[in-house]
Amino acid sequence: MELPVNAMIRLKHVYHVKPEEFVAILDQKEDILFVNQNVPEKDIAGFLEAIEYPHDVVADNSLKTGEFLAYVYKEYGFGTYQVLLDSHTWHQMQEEQRKAKEVAKVILPLIEKEVNSEHPMVEYNEFLAFEIWEHGFALDKHTPKHMSNYGNVYEFYFGYLMGAGMLKGGVR
Repeated sequence: MELPVNAMIRLKHVYHVKPEEFVAILDQKEDILFVNQNVPEKDIAGFLEAIEYPHDVVADNSLKTGEFLAYVYKEYGFGTYQVLLDSHTWHQMQEEQRKAKEVAKVILPLIEKEVNSEHPMVEYNEFLAFEIWEHGFALDKHTPKHMSNYGNVYEFYFGYLMGAGMLKGGVR
């Protein structure tokens, strides 16, 4: 087989697919979908459509992608079905990260301008910001996609409340 070693390991240990049962696997590092040469082109197109579906409900049986994934489960087995669902989740996360980077390009210069200003609109209180962050962090919770902790969430909402004018000098 010409699959990268990491793909072979994931097939075997994550998806419990034997090499001779290989149908498809996504190499996330290279963003390449490897597909067995015996898979028909129409199925490969369906694999890609399922992976790139822009919503969470990709497996909903009332959708074309859901019907196709039910077919994949019957035709190729649970391992391939799970490969496609995991690939879909990974693809969605990549899209969210791409969008966040684009938005951050607009927001970061505004923050930097304020941080570097001699007369900021809001007085920054490092001790108060730390107390807010520390309280959230001490909850020992992570955000739904495990990208951050609740210290950052609390700081975000602290900034939101101040920006919305709901806090004056850090208090109501």
